[in-house]
This record gives sequence, C-alpha cells and structure tokens, in this order.
Amino acid sequence: MSQVYDSFSVPQGFQAAGTYSGLCSSRVKLDVAMIVSRRDCSIVTATSQGLMTQEGKVLLLHNGTALPDGPRGHEISREVCQAAGKCMDEAPEDIALVASGAKGQYFRPSLLIHSFKTLTAGLGNDSQPLEAVLDNSGDVTAYQVALSSGTPGCSLSGIAADGTADSDGLCVIMTDAQAGSAVIEGALAQAKAAIDTENFTFIVMANGMAGSGPCSQEDLAAGMEDLLKKLGFQNSLKACS
Repeated sequence: MSQVYDSFSVPQGFQAAGTYSGLCSSRVKLDVAMIVSRRDCSIVTATSQGLMTQEGKVLLLHNGTALPDGPRGHEISREVCQAAGKCMDEAPEDIALVASGAKGQYFRPSLLIHSFKTLTAGLGNDSQPLEAVLDNSGDVTAYQVALSSGTPGCSLSGIAADGTADSDGLCVIMTDAQAGSAVIEGALAQAKAAIDTENFTFIVMANGMAGSGPCSQEDLAAGMEDLLKKLGFQNSLKACS
C-alpha cells in the first residue's frame, strides 16, 4: 500500500472527524475518529477473534491501543459509549467503540471521553481526518467505487492501513447502500475468500441513505472485492489457483 492517498467525500449521510486523545504515546498523530450516520446503520466489525454486529448511528474508532480482554474491556466500552451518548444526545446502545492497536497497554477511557467535544465540533464530509487516524498504523490508501447497476446511485468508500509489528492492519468501509448486518457479514466473507485479508480488522457501515432498494449480498460482495483491489489488497492464493 502507498502512503499517498487522495481525499474523497464520505458516502451520503455520513460525517467524520478525527483528533488526538493522548491515549497513545505519540503526541503528533491523530488517534481517535468519530463516524456519525444521519440514520441508524448496520455496523459490522470483523477481527481475528470473530464478528461483532450492531445497529446504531455512531462509531468511535481509537487506533493505537487495543481494549483489554475480558470484563475490563467491556467496562471501558460501556463507560465510553455512555459518555458519548450523553455528549451527543444519543442512546449508548446506538454507539459502537472499536479500539485497535497494540495489546497489553494501559487504557485510560477518560482520555477518549475528553476528546468528544473536539470530535463533534469537527464533523464534516471530508475523509481526511479519518485517513489521518488510520495513518497511525502504517501505509494508508483510500478509494471510492460505485456499486453495480443493481443498486444505482450507491457507493463504497474504503480506507485501509497496513499493520505493524504490534497490531493488525485496519480497513474501514462505508456505504450508502441499504444492507443489514447479515448481508454485510455474508458479503464480507465472500470478499475475504477471494482477497488476501489476513491480519486485518474490518469495520463496515451501511446506512441506506442512497434511497435505492436493498442491496444483495452478491452485489455488495462484488463491490467490496473491487474496492479492496483498488486499496491494494491482492487476490488470495486460493482464488488464484
């Protein structure tokens, strides 16, 4: 992947912002992003540990330090989502937290919470803040593709960062197509079977703001494959054989 990337607008109905929380050791790079959808959207997170699905409007993404395993990680997630809900006048269950990065480091939720006012004030339609947050991981690429004729007017936007010695790579995909969690899960599984995505965490958000009919799993999978190739991912060995 290349560290030079072109900025683009996020899909319809999404806004993004990024800032520095202080949770990471770096005092230069942005490390926390907020993605907000105007309507409830499907959010699917796929890691090496498994899948997490949620319906909501807000994704909080910290890139640099992973959540602790076990009960403490759940406690932090609840604390952060409750504080974000209070700040944004949203229900805590409508907010998802993903913290990716080095494992085993001390995680201070108060630092994320103190960044919320800056994040909400900076929300906009430009993807650059989100790209800057992912730039904390490794080389970054960003691209946008149109979905097939079966879902006219819909687009897929993706930003991907290579992993480091301490953390997996990270790829965030947003679409204004109408797709539920089950469709996203199936499409992502199809795309990952065809593309080499080993050691990557994926976050996919779909809000249906394009106003077209439901997107099929096959159309979404084809769009994901196209997008991942544009982002620099390679065909899997199985797909090439």
